Amino acid sequence: MNPNKPAVNAPLWLLAELTYRCPLQCPYCSNPLDFAQQEKELTTEQWIEVFRQARAMGSVQLGFSGGEPLVRKDLPELIRAARDLGFYTNLITSGIGLTEKKLDAFADAGLDHIQISFQASDETLNAALAGSQKAFQQKLEMARAVKKHGYPMVLNFVLHRHNIDQIDKIIDLCIELDADDVELATCQFYGWAHLNREGLLRRASRSPARKRRWRATGRA
Repeated sequence: MNPNKPAVNAPLWLLAELTYRCPLQCPYCSNPLDFAQQEKELTTEQWIEVFRQARAMGSVQLGFSGGEPLVRKDLPELIRAARDLGFYTNLITSGIGLTEKKLDAFADAGLDHIQISFQASDETLNAALAGSQKAFQQKLEMARAVKKHGYPMVLNFVLHRHNIDQIDKIIDLCIELDADDVELATCQFYGWAHLNREGLLRRASRSPARKRRWRATGRA
């Protein structure tokens, strides 16, 4: 064992959850269950100080997340501060509230990369999961705008029992939108996902062979 090697490696990636506010109501959201009570957010200056400390510790990439980070009016200022500190910056967004004007402002501030989340590959299921009838078309429009503005783009889908059978259609949608990368994320059962666990878990099916074995051994 090398005695000069630090016991803890540098945190190369910083995920900044700027806010718990969000216009959508996804059942697998990781926001705290009492997020409505958590009204006090870090100020612009406090977040920039967090960025400074993380950069000093060795962090090189910064993700702006939430909730929905677009609800923060100081997002361009935070992006610029992060870029000035030397971070590679990534906006992780639902796309709700995003506009071409904001895409230009973020580019001017130095944003490097955008990730847009979808709830499903079709409008009906996306609306049911997001709690918004307009979300799917907005996401499509903004995904195309992100590519038009020259950003690298990741599309994110959280998988659970309601959309896991859509993976082929999800991939088709990502190809159609010319995504640079696709993230198929496993649903993590904490926050609202824990509360909605029974509705999100895929129910296991028993194969005919398995059923025959159970009958033969007398097990139910």
